[in-house]
Amino acid sequence: MAKRCIICSEEAEYKIKDTPDYYCKGCAEENFADLTLLVRVEEEAQKLKKFIDEKINNEQDENHEQDDYSGEN
Repeated sequence: MAKRCIICSEEAEYKIKDTPDYYCKGCAEENFADLTLLVRVEEEAQKLKKFIDEKINNEQDENHEQDDYSGEN
């Protein structure tokens, strides 16, 4: 589900770090002097995806280790 701007409900491109406040490009430009202070939504999505992938890989590795250990008995 795409995040929506808290001002105009258009699709958001920016957010304030560590808050649920999302902004479209137009509203972000109107309300913030420096857009570099905002986080790009796509960047946050990529970080979340990487975290989830690492978590899944770690769990799979642990399951394989448990299978290897139980198979030796």
